[in-house]
Amino acid sequence: MNRSDYQRAAFYYAKFTQPLDPDQGWRTEDVQLAFMAGMEALALPRLLSLPEAAHVLNVSSSTINDLVRHGELAFVQAGRGTERRRLTFSQDEIASFIRRHTQRTHYDPTPKTARRGSRKTKHELAIERATANEGNYTAQYEARRAAARAKKK
Repeated sequence: MNRSDYQRAAFYYAKFTQPLDPDQGWRTEDVQLAFMAGMEALALPRLLSLPEAAHVLNVSSSTINDLVRHGELAFVQAGRGTERRRLTFSQDEIASFIRRHTQRTHYDPTPKTARRGSRKTKHELAIERATANEGNYTAQYEARRAAARAKKK
């Protein structure tokens, strides 16, 4: 709240209340008390219009309308319009929306590794072939060499 809101509240309070001593009228102390009581009497905070709420949240008006449509942001309908509603928002609701949607994420500064598909690499296939048949690689190697020699002849 700014200073003019406090002053307006104090003047409103002073207008509809009586001074402490009606014979002496309003004294400086009475005005100060009225000012303090007026500040406390201003219980309802000012509602924000749709453009003001958009400015506070740093989004567009259409985004605010989408948030209202999806139930993310509560509103107060001002006026009697049924086709074009005049939406206003409480400052507490805006603060609650900000608290609900505040996130803290941790980013890993290390470089990202390349993603691999589900296919096996050449090296993995060679290891798999070598370890098939009880892992006897030398016997498989000798059998392949013998087959190659027989093919040559």
